[in-house]
Amino acid sequence: MLLVLSYLYTMVAPILEKGVYILAPGGCMRNISIKVIAQFFEVPCECDSQVTGYQIDSRLVGDGELFFALKGAKVDGHKYLSDAKMRGAIGAVVSTDYSGPDFGLVLLPVDDVVSSLQSLARHFMEECKAQVIGITGSLGKTTTKDFIATLLEGKFKVGKTHLNYNTKLTYPITLLNRTGDEDVLVVELGMSEPGDIGRLLQIAAPDIAVLTKVALVHAAFFPGGIAEIAQGKGEIFSHPKTKKKIFHHGLYEYPEVIAGISGEKISFSMEDRTADYFLSSENFVDERGVRAYQFDPPYKQAHVLHNFLAAVSVARVMKVQWDEINARVPFLQLPKMRFEQYEKDGVIFVNDAYNANPDSMKAALSNMPEPKEGCKRIAVLGMMVDLGPNSEEIHRDVGRFAQKYVDHLLVMGDAATPIYEAFQEVKKPAERFVQFNELAKTLKGIMSPGDVVLVKASRAVQMEQLFNLMT
Repeated sequence: MLLVLSYLYTMVAPILEKGVYILAPGGCMRNISIKVIAQFFEVPCECDSQVTGYQIDSRLVGDGELFFALKGAKVDGHKYLSDAKMRGAIGAVVSTDYSGPDFGLVLLPVDDVVSSLQSLARHFMEECKAQVIGITGSLGKTTTKDFIATLLEGKFKVGKTHLNYNTKLTYPITLLNRTGDEDVLVVELGMSEPGDIGRLLQIAAPDIAVLTKVALVHAAFFPGGIAEIAQGKGEIFSHPKTKKKIFHHGLYEYPEVIAGISGEKISFSMEDRTADYFLSSENFVDERGVRAYQFDPPYKQAHVLHNFLAAVSVARVMKVQWDEINARVPFLQLPKMRFEQYEKDGVIFVNDAYNANPDSMKAALSNMPEPKEGCKRIAVLGMMVDLGPNSEEIHRDVGRFAQKYVDHLLVMGDAATPIYEAFQEVKKPAERFVQFNELAKTLKGIMSPGDVVLVKASRAVQMEQLFNLMT
């Protein structure tokens, strides 16, 4: 079944003048004539201006870029054509049923803007000379992606996914905006529903695939639970192009997934010494059972070290020497809002507000920095989305887990009330809020120099608003 997914869609390139497209080296789509793109879409076009990049968000458009006017349930990109033009776009891919003004843009009408975006990325990735490293997983995709890119940059010219562009809409943007002269392209593949990974593989499959940890994320869309999630994530190994398959050793708990992985399997772990790459508590890495190298990574939290070990495993598969890897370690940086720490007025804030699921909540709580003697740990938590029918009990479980690590709990939003209720079983201070300004006012009143404040919730909560109110 997994192998079939990669062949569901076969693109037949239209016959053009002289039968070929004129591509930049490496299949680069930047600085290419908009006429070439129009030919691909079989749309008449007399303009020969150069396209400098590609966007689906009009707010991000720069000079000379091509805007794809996507129409979704809440937002219609066609309403932002004038904004795209104002920001420098030279053209826009629009739906054939669009009949409004062109605002001075070169319009390329197509039947389906989304599939056209994906087809364009797919076609030009066929010319890609870079080795593609693809990463998926329930936890740590973006951090692992950034760590891999950093460790490889000492030896290779590396391109990588912008932010966490890993969906059917944003994945093609990463591929189209590459420079074309990369040796290595490090990309993320996200999954919210069954089949998502397989659909992304149809656009571009990796040469090396990496699966970080599997956890109960988007459970509402996976009635089979974590085993079905593991199966869905495991699709990243299904494409014939993918020769190296790297994954957390815990994947062996899902034999059906392992059985579907052909070719070379490479595992990493901080718990099981039988893994191909094992990181000890002293930060020694064992390579296939042999002690190989000791690192001094800048981050000591266990969940971050898992991402570091995954990146080291990839670097070794890419034949980077130990000393070369170690030379890049000081340059490792966590992405924004991923356990990001800073100090203000003597209080240590841990901004882990980008997203949350049960495992990442527990990892953040158990890895909070030590407060100064006599000071307290404060956790500001919000809901976790898409957990399905067991959502209330899963939230309660997080509240019980927090009892051990948190001295004072603040909860944002009605959906997170079970966290608050379970935490109160130990009679520690706790409050709940529905307004950010009230939450900020209370937090300011209870925190003191030497305290540690953790802020975490699912992306939908946008918990980072709290930091703007704390200034």
